[in-house]
Amino acid sequence: MTPHQLHHLNFLKIAYNNFIKQAPFASEEISSEEEQFILNFQKLIQDFEAGSENVYNDGENFIDQAFKMYPRLAHLMARDLLWYFGGKCLHNMPDSEIDKFQILDELRFEAEEKGEEFDYLNKRAHLFGLN
Repeated sequence: MTPHQLHHLNFLKIAYNNFIKQAPFASEEISSEEEQFILNFQKLIQDFEAGSENVYNDGENFIDQAFKMYPRLAHLMARDLLWYFGGKCLHNMPDSEIDKFQILDELRFEAEEKGEEFDYLNKRAHLFGLN
């Protein structure tokens, strides 16, 4: 797994841990729909770890579903996941944010072409004004 993929796997795991601590998932009894959502979240993480070829399509569909089903919890999911899975997920991002992620990808590709190490989190923080 590349460092870039590892960052996004960690973003997924953090989102999962955040989701299961919130209502309705933290309740003792949850609906079958909510239980299936959590099971799908776990499967996405497992498939990502296993390098499944379907992870991008499944991830796009899952993230899109999460934003539609649980919009009040959407802030618990790193915006990077929207960009990473792309497609329908991009509808949840303003153009200015998409532009920043494009720049971040270009910087990463440039570093990879030169054989240089790329500090994704530091570059991301700098580009988004987080440091």
